[in-house]
Amino acid sequence: MATLSGNVSKLHRKVALVIGNQSYSKRPLANSVNDANDLADALRIIGFQVTLGVDCTHQKMANLIDAFGDKIQDQDLVMFYFAGHGFQYKEQNYLLPVDADEKIKRETNIKFNSINAQETLESLSSQTSYVTIFILDCCREYLFDDTSKFRGAKSSGSGLHAMIAPGGTLLQFACAPGSLAADGGGQDRNGLYTKHLLKQISVPNKHVDLIFSSVGAEVYKESKGKQMPYRVSSVMIDDNIYLNAIDADSKRLPSPSSKRTPVPTTVNIATKF
Repeated sequence: MATLSGNVSKLHRKVALVIGNQSYSKRPLANSVNDANDLADALRIIGFQVTLGVDCTHQKMANLIDAFGDKIQDQDLVMFYFAGHGFQYKEQNYLLPVDADEKIKRETNIKFNSINAQETLESLSSQTSYVTIFILDCCREYLFDDTSKFRGAKSSGSGLHAMIAPGGTLLQFACAPGSLAADGGGQDRNGLYTKHLLKQISVPNKHVDLIFSSVGAEVYKESKGKQMPYRVSSVMIDDNIYLNAIDADSKRLPSPSSKRTPVPTTVNIATKF
């Protein structure tokens, strides 16, 4: 949940978990590891404490998420980022580890060999009374050749299902629910969405909403309208939320982990871009 107070973005520790999976035995991806490494570097430069995982098995992903959740302190600004394959099943989104194609052979394997995105979002956001930013760059083509064997699964190519943003969270999809994201191509080092996120994430004193609006506009423009980033926000803070707060002397502001009494929020706003 988010708090209402003055100059709040100046007083919070910033922590991030960044995961990029691309070495799937079926339909490997081209840019996810670069995306994760580059975002982790950019976040460290602006003062985030970053936990990074690349080409993670299910056990490694689960362990990283659990350990990261244990480290979150009340009033932290929390960011979670995942680039890789995602899977929609019975109106739930699952983030796929690199060993998913080996372990998920039937319907009953899904929940025990992949990461439930909604449960992860709710678990991480419950650890802080400030803001949780949850970014999914995994609206790519499905990993599985035949999703018809999974009852309740959408047909191949239908992307992710819309999610609920708990109080105090900003949920960002690289593309709109039900559509696909570009993994990058040609000489690009990064996927389309993360390429533009990297250009905006470090801009000094830019409100987080404007960061994601700018990213969305550039992705939409470069894709010629084929990819439309989508976000849902339940953050309501009467002040600027900066990822890179710089004071008048061009020095990065400190982000101590001070604790204060939270004020619940109930706003839930869906935004294209």
